[in-house]
Amino acid sequence: MKLFEYEAKTIMGSVGINVPKGQIIKVAEEVFSLKLNYPVVIKCQVQTGGRGKAGGVKFANNIDEVYEIAKKLLSLEINEIKTSSILIEPKTDIEKELYVAITLDRNRKCTILLGSSEGGVEIESSSEIKVVPIIGNYSPYHGRKLAKLMGLEQNKLSMVAEIINKLYYLYETHDLELAEINPLVFTKDGKILALDGKMTVNDDSLDRQPLFDGWIVSHLTDISERELKAKLAGLNLVELKGKIGIICNGAGLTMATMDLVKNYGGEPANFLDVGGGADEGRVKRALKLVADNPSVKLILVNILGGITACDEVAKALKVFASENPDKKLVVRLLGNNQAQATEIMKGTGIKSIDDLNSAVKEAVSLGSKN
Repeated sequence: MKLFEYEAKTIMGSVGINVPKGQIIKVAEEVFSLKLNYPVVIKCQVQTGGRGKAGGVKFANNIDEVYEIAKKLLSLEINEIKTSSILIEPKTDIEKELYVAITLDRNRKCTILLGSSEGGVEIESSSEIKVVPIIGNYSPYHGRKLAKLMGLEQNKLSMVAEIINKLYYLYETHDLELAEINPLVFTKDGKILALDGKMTVNDDSLDRQPLFDGWIVSHLTDISERELKAKLAGLNLVELKGKIGIICNGAGLTMATMDLVKNYGGEPANFLDVGGGADEGRVKRALKLVADNPSVKLILVNILGGITACDEVAKALKVFASENPDKKLVVRLLGNNQAQATEIMKGTGIKSIDDLNSAVKEAVSLGSKN
């Protein structure tokens, strides 16, 4: 779950990281009730990158400018995502911009600290980024090490190291996948300030993070309506452009099935992993979500029964086939309770094929006839 900038900065402020005193509005007319010290910066709150390049950050010197800019920004879409609100903050006199972040490096299999003596647009991809892997437990030494690698000395080194340490505390205690400040700035009056912030919360941790109770629906603004419904139903759905719906158990099996579909000339309409231990109800929900996509002409189900029982899947398939006679199904069910599943599907008209390559070829062939 991606947080909006103003939320990330509020969380940073809770542990003593200095942030500008901002105000959020959702309707342009709200600006007339605000007490503002000019000049100000006005920023779209969207869960996507490229905000600055897309014109989502503007400056204003008086209330009339703020109002006109607010009207435009509140109607602005960035990467097809509508602006949900705008953040208004005092403009900062910047002496120096920096970049710091914390995330998980899957290649190194550990958390890493990232830092640069420069901040700003697309700095994340810069070759100047310094990296400090966290092997074992974190200590303040790691923050000081990164600050030193960034070329900082004396008082500035200590100030940045303290920010990094506080950011790491938030990263751990809030189960974050990403905690980023870009830019972190030294102001001309000698202060250090987080001018922008990004945080991504691990979705699997939400049940143990009471701070984020009830946030999920309002924070999934960068996905389709069906993807949102899937998320709320505990399913992992990503919609694509093809006509063949894909339902599998396990991300690896799902990706491999999609690759085979493309290899045989088909185009997947989605990625959908029902997960391990999926029961009849879960599979029914998955089938409905995929079938609701008007682009889907055929659904390919590939389940390897282990924790997932094939007969539970078959029960859902039987009900779906009877309720949706216009939707074609090609099914491969192998493993736990396979014989029972085969018996359940008798007389349903469902094409059940044990060999994966043959099943995919059949799905692509049938899908191309629609």
